[in-house]
Amino acid sequence: MGLVSDLRLLVERPRIVPGTTTALWNSGVATSGLAGADLFAYGVADQWWRLQEAYVKLFPGIWNVAATITVRSFYNIMGAEEMVGNEDWLADGTDGNIAYIYWFWLNAEIYGPLRVEVYSDNAADDGVIAPYEYRVKSW
Repeated sequence: MGLVSDLRLLVERPRIVPGTTTALWNSGVATSGLAGADLFAYGVADQWWRLQEAYVKLFPGIWNVAATITVRSFYNIMGAEEMVGNEDWLADGTDGNIAYIYWFWLNAEIYGPLRVEVYSDNAADDGVIAPYEYRVKSW
């Protein structure tokens, strides 16, 4: 590594950002027009940033245990917002306590905003307070 690379590592500022969102996860309509709601968005247009990992809490006691939780993620590719992730998770603990939105062994550099949507197939989940966390590094 060169001196510039070494200096960048010294001034890197990792951040762990926890949050919660309350929404109509079953009957609502997210920004994409699909059922569900936006969980969070991070980043701004025309700017690079590094995502390390992002999660949403599934179990215990968050979602209805009979629910399947769909997590969708979007970011801009070739000038338009595109869905880049779409996974289903069981809320009964079978799939674990957390759903991985993004999880990289190495840093993923992302250009522009990332937006995450969640949908629950169980109407009882409307109004659930969904805890999430993402971890970013900036330089």
